[in-house]
Amino acid sequence: MPSTPRDPDMRLLLLCALALGCSAFAPLPSKQQLRPTGRAAAASSIQMLRVCDITGKKANNANRVTFSNKHNAYWQYPNLQTKKFFSPKLDRTVKLKVATSTIRTIRKLGLDETAAKYGVDLAKF
Repeated sequence: MPSTPRDPDMRLLLLCALALGCSAFAPLPSKQQLRPTGRAAAASSIQMLRVCDITGKKANNANRVTFSNKHNAYWQYPNLQTKKFFSPKLDRTVKLKVATSTIRTIRKLGLDETAAKYGVDLAKF
């Protein structure tokens, strides 16, 4: 037969310890409660895509082939640069993330004509 403490203070102490121990096994909050709200939620949903703002160039999936002819998949990313361009049509500067090949096209044709060629609205930037 298990022994029970006879002292009332000891019983109270055991009861408190038991209550605190059981609260450790309470159910966890749902994912809905853990999700941030407001500005934190908006900031966490933003993903930085490696895509040219004008041409839409993005990463290409390729294989790195070893001497033993093993194929290892990897990504070939475009050479993107963040740069400010002046748009005479909008009469303001526009900050764009563009590939270096697109920078050469902009130097050749001009920003507004290049944007028109690829169907991009510069007012959004």
